[in-house]
Amino acid sequence: MSKEVVDFIMKYANDVIQSVKGQHIFPSIKMAQMIIESSGKDENGKFGIGKGLAVRKATNYFGIKADKRWTGRKVALSTPRDGKPVSLFRVYPAPLDSLLDHTQFLLNNSRYKTNGVFEATTPQEQAVALQRAGYSESPTYGKTLVAFIKAYNLTELDKKKSVPPKPYFLLAGGVLLIAGAVIYKDKIKQTYNQLLKKKNKNETT
Repeated sequence: MSKEVVDFIMKYANDVIQSVKGQHIFPSIKMAQMIIESSGKDENGKFGIGKGLAVRKATNYFGIKADKRWTGRKVALSTPRDGKPVSLFRVYPAPLDSLLDHTQFLLNNSRYKTNGVFEATTPQEQAVALQRAGYSESPTYGKTLVAFIKAYNLTELDKKKSVPPKPYFLLAGGVLLIAGAVIYKDKIKQTYNQLLKKKNKNETT
């Protein structure tokens, strides 16, 4: 469906797998969250995956803020939609550090355990549990995660140990098409656009 998304998945597959190893979090879920949370406009105002302000300025792929518990580097970024001009964000030296800290963020917040995030036996169950736990204010967050997982065959990540997945794709007429993704295209576009407007800024930005 989107070469940009496929390239993003291939680039960060190993880091995503490593970041959740032994923690009862599906790599497919982590990757879907990373795609969503890192999206934004670049310095030229063009929207893209992994182009959000926090990614560009802090290598922060999940928009996690720097509260009093954070002892590492931080940077002030504009957050007008939060009701204040700027907020402090955690700064990471590399994408893997951002991924690992996001895993700890989930593990250290009791509501994710209480709502069964780490007891889920499928990515779909985990997506529902994350929404139930209040990860995002969007009522379609769980569905959006599942839509991305299906569209980009992210469950392949759940089968790997440390090598990039091999997405099933067809190259026809110079257009990259993800097998099975076409039927989800409209739904993903709709729910993704809704999600971008309703991110939970208190927890993930």
